This record gives sequence, structure tokens and C-alpha cells, in this order.
Amino acid sequence: MVRAVSRAFTIIELIIVVVVIAILAALAVVAYNGMQEHSAGVLVQHTAGDAQRTLQVYYVNNRSYPANIANTDYAPPLTVAVVLYTDAPQAPVYSGLTSEQNAQLFLNTCNGFMPIVSGGTTYSTACVYNGNNLHVKGQVAANVVINGPSIAQSSIVLTCGAVCTTAQNNIISTFTSQGGTFPLTVPKAGSTLPAPTMVNTGNASTYCLEARSPNYSSIIYHTTPDEAVAQAGPCPSGSGLHYP
Repeated sequence: MVRAVSRAFTIIELIIVVVVIAILAALAVVAYNGMQEHSAGVLVQHTAGDAQRTLQVYYVNNRSYPANIANTDYAPPLTVAVVLYTDAPQAPVYSGLTSEQNAQLFLNTCNGFMPIVSGGTTYSTACVYNGNNLHVKGQVAANVVINGPSIAQSSIVLTCGAVCTTAQNNIISTFTSQGGTFPLTVPKAGSTLPAPTMVNTGNASTYCLEARSPNYSSIIYHTTPDEAVAQAGPCPSGSGLHYP
């Protein structure tokens, strides 16, 4: 009678099997990661192209570009980071101003519209605080002293005709749009202002849009009005564009 001989794996054979399995697993992971990275790249490139087409449609309808991609109907995929850089005009907006800083902001704004000149004649020349009052210096007809120390918006009246009324309205609207509030309290000394937040005040004439993969830092595409398709890489530096 012949007896069957059972043969077990040796330690070396087991090690070889484990190493082979590990190599195969590593190759599978590399291949999977490569597929994932390729898919991410395709998605980012397509996203940049889709956003570009949306911006071009916006331009056709408005003869300008939006200051932010949020101003369009386009919603990018949540797995792609999109940022729009433009040349949209901006203005500073201040918050948390003290009474003294609020008064300083008004003074800066007032002097920003000085001197008031029309038809070769100079009317008002400068705005200063004098004692408890606001003094808008100028010729007799344009020399205005506005009594304080608390000054309401209705008290800001310049008196040299239409050109001064225009300047007056511009001063008030610019001051309030930058975060200034009435009434003013005439300060005893000048104040420094905190850093403002820059806020877009209109549409843009050009742009550069970037689309990035949050998982792969090397995957980035950009588009501009002059490029027919999305280009690999970030927006060119030194363009002078900004976000927001």
C-alpha cells in the first residue's frame, strides 16, 4: 500500500508568496492612484472650460465680465477649487471705526473731492476741522463753516452752485459707501484708519480664471478671454488682476 505524502509550504516559500502579493498590491495601488489623478486632471480641465464658456455668455449679455464667478449661473463641481481674478474696480470699506476714525474718514473723503473747480474758477479748496466745527475753505461764496461738535448729514451743504452740490453729494455717498456714518463728532486730533476690506464696485473688462484639484497640487488649469481652451498651469503673474 502506497501512502500519500503531504508537503507543507516552507518558510521561504511563504515569504516569497507574501512578497509577490505585496508587489501586486503596490502595483494595483499605483495604477489606481494614476487613474484617480488622470480623472482629477480631466475634471479640472473641463471645469475651467465650462467656466470660460459661462463667462463668455455673460460678456455677450452684459458687455463686461462679472467681478466674481458667483455673479453667474455657473456652479463648479465641489471637488474643484475655482477662483476668478479680474480688473473690476474696487473701493475700501472700513468697519468698527471709533468716533475719531469715523471723523477722519469723512475728512479724507471730503479732501478727496477738493479743490472744486469749474469754468476756470476755483471754489472750495480744502476741508479741515477747526475747534468744534467743520470748515470747507474757499472763496466767499464757497467758504462754509458747519457747526459741531455733532454734525448731521443734512448739515453737509456746499454753497457755490451746481458744481458744489455735485461734490457735496459725491462726498456723502463715498463716505457712507466706505463704512462712514452720521452724525460726525468733530475730533480733537487726527486718527489713523484701520486696514480696509477691498470690495468690488463694478464689473470687469478682463479676467483670468483658475481651476485646481484640492487633492493633486500639480493639477491646475487657467483660462483668459484670449485663450480658446484651458491652459495648463496657474494664471500668469504680474497681470494686475485681483480677487475678489
